[in-house]
Amino acid sequence: MTTVRSDAELADLDVPAAVTRGLLLAGGPRQALFTEAAIAAAHRAEAAGIGPYPLGFLAQHVRAGGFAAALALPDPVIGEPGRTLVRGWLQAAAATGADLGREHLFARWLAEVAALISLRRDARAGNA
Repeated sequence: MTTVRSDAELADLDVPAAVTRGLLLAGGPRQALFTEAAIAAAHRAEAAGIGPYPLGFLAQHVRAGGFAAALALPDPVIGEPGRTLVRGWLQAAAATGADLGREHLFARWLAEVAALISLRRDARAGNA
Protein backbone atom coordinates (compact mmCIF):
# COMPACT_ATOMS: atom_id res chain seq x y z
CA MET A 1 0.00 0.00 0.00
CA THR A 2 1.32 3.42 -0.96
CA THR A 3 1.02 6.24 1.55
CA VAL A 4 0.33 9.67 0.11
CA ARG A 5 1.78 12.48 2.20
CA SER A 6 0.54 16.03 2.13
CA ASP A 7 2.83 18.99 1.48
CA ALA A 8 2.66 19.80 5.20
CA GLU A 9 3.87 16.30 6.11
CA LEU A 10 6.66 16.53 3.54
CA ALA A 11 7.67 19.91 4.93
CA ASP A 12 8.33 18.20 8.28
CA LEU A 13 10.31 15.32 6.76
CA ASP A 14 13.91 15.11 7.97
CA VAL A 15 15.63 14.82 4.58
CA PRO A 16 19.20 14.38 5.92
CA ALA A 17 18.03 11.52 8.17
CA ALA A 18 16.20 9.96 5.22
CA VAL A 19 19.39 10.23 3.14
CA THR A 20 21.44 8.45 5.80
CA ARG A 21 18.86 5.70 6.37
CA GLY A 22 18.15 5.26 2.68
CA LEU A 23 21.82 4.87 1.78
CA LEU A 24 22.43 2.35 4.56
CA LEU A 25 19.22 0.30 4.48
CA ALA A 26 17.53 -1.31 1.51
CA GLY A 27 13.78 -1.84 1.43
CA GLY A 28 11.48 0.77 2.96
CA PRO A 29 14.16 3.33 3.87
CA ARG A 30 15.62 3.20 0.36
CA GLN A 31 12.15 3.51 -1.18
CA ALA A 32 11.42 6.52 1.07
CA LEU A 33 14.69 8.11 -0.05
CA PHE A 34 13.67 7.97 -3.70
CA THR A 35 10.04 8.95 -3.12
CA GLU A 36 9.08 11.13 -0.16
CA ALA A 37 12.58 12.42 0.63
CA ALA A 38 13.26 13.26 -3.03
CA ILE A 39 9.98 15.17 -3.30
CA ALA A 40 10.63 17.04 -0.04
CA ALA A 41 14.18 17.80 -1.19
CA ALA A 42 12.91 19.16 -4.51
CA HIS A 43 10.52 21.50 -2.69
CA ARG A 44 13.28 22.72 -0.37
CA ALA A 45 15.78 23.13 -3.17
CA GLU A 46 13.36 25.27 -5.15
CA ALA A 47 12.60 27.36 -2.05
CA ALA A 48 16.36 27.89 -1.62
CA GLY A 49 16.68 29.01 -5.25
CA ILE A 50 18.39 25.86 -6.54
CA GLY A 51 17.51 24.77 -10.05
CA PRO A 52 17.89 21.39 -11.69
CA TYR A 53 21.19 22.11 -13.45
CA PRO A 54 23.30 22.80 -10.34
CA LEU A 55 21.97 19.63 -8.69
CA GLY A 56 22.62 17.66 -11.86
CA PHE A 57 26.17 18.97 -11.93
CA LEU A 58 26.63 18.08 -8.26
CA ALA A 59 25.32 14.58 -8.94
CA GLN A 60 27.97 14.14 -11.63
CA HIS A 61 30.63 15.48 -9.27
CA VAL A 62 29.62 13.00 -6.54
CA ARG A 63 29.59 10.18 -9.08
CA ALA A 64 33.08 11.09 -10.32
CA GLY A 65 34.80 12.06 -7.06
CA GLY A 66 32.71 10.73 -4.21
CA PHE A 67 31.49 12.35 -1.03
CA ALA A 68 34.88 13.81 -0.09
CA ALA A 69 35.29 15.65 -3.40
CA ALA A 70 31.77 17.06 -3.20
CA LEU A 71 32.25 18.21 0.39
CA ALA A 72 35.50 19.91 -0.63
CA LEU A 73 33.69 22.15 -3.13
CA PRO A 74 33.67 25.69 -1.75
CA ASP A 75 30.30 26.39 -3.38
CA PRO A 76 28.44 23.20 -4.34
CA VAL A 77 25.57 25.50 -5.42
CA ILE A 78 25.26 29.28 -5.59
CA GLY A 79 23.68 31.15 -2.70
CA GLU A 80 23.92 30.69 1.05
CA PRO A 81 20.50 29.06 1.62
CA GLY A 82 21.16 26.50 -1.10
CA ARG A 83 24.73 25.92 0.02
CA THR A 84 23.57 25.20 3.58
CA LEU A 85 20.81 22.88 2.37
CA VAL A 86 23.02 20.89 0.01
CA ARG A 87 25.88 20.64 2.50
CA GLY A 88 23.44 19.09 4.97
CA TRP A 89 22.51 16.44 2.43
CA LEU A 90 26.17 15.83 1.54
CA GLN A 91 27.16 15.52 5.20
CA ALA A 92 24.32 13.09 5.86
CA ALA A 93 25.39 10.99 2.89
CA ALA A 94 29.09 11.12 3.83
CA ALA A 95 28.23 10.00 7.38
CA THR A 96 27.45 6.58 5.88
CA GLY A 97 31.15 6.18 5.02
CA ALA A 98 33.07 6.25 1.78
CA ASP A 99 31.62 3.51 -0.39
CA LEU A 100 31.38 3.55 -4.17
CA GLY A 101 27.91 2.01 -4.19
CA ARG A 102 26.49 4.52 -1.71
CA GLU A 103 28.19 7.41 -3.51
CA HIS A 104 26.60 6.36 -6.80
CA LEU A 105 23.24 5.83 -5.08
CA PHE A 106 23.40 9.34 -3.60
CA ALA A 107 24.40 10.76 -6.99
CA ARG A 108 21.37 9.03 -8.49
CA TRP A 109 19.20 10.56 -5.76
CA LEU A 110 20.55 14.06 -6.47
CA ALA A 111 19.82 13.53 -10.18
CA GLU A 112 16.28 12.47 -9.29
CA VAL A 113 15.77 15.59 -7.17
CA ALA A 114 17.00 17.65 -10.14
CA ALA A 115 14.57 15.84 -12.45
CA LEU A 116 11.68 16.52 -10.06
CA ILE A 117 12.52 20.24 -10.02
CA SER A 118 12.60 20.23 -13.82
CA LEU A 119 9.25 18.42 -14.00
CA ARG A 120 7.67 20.87 -11.56
CA ARG A 121 8.94 23.80 -13.64
CA ASP A 122 7.59 22.25 -16.83
CA ALA A 123 4.21 21.62 -15.21
CA ARG A 124 3.97 25.21 -14.00
CA ALA A 125 4.89 26.47 -17.46
CA GLY A 126 2.24 24.24 -19.07
CA ASN A 127 4.81 22.03 -20.82
CA ALA A 128 3.79 18.83 -19.07
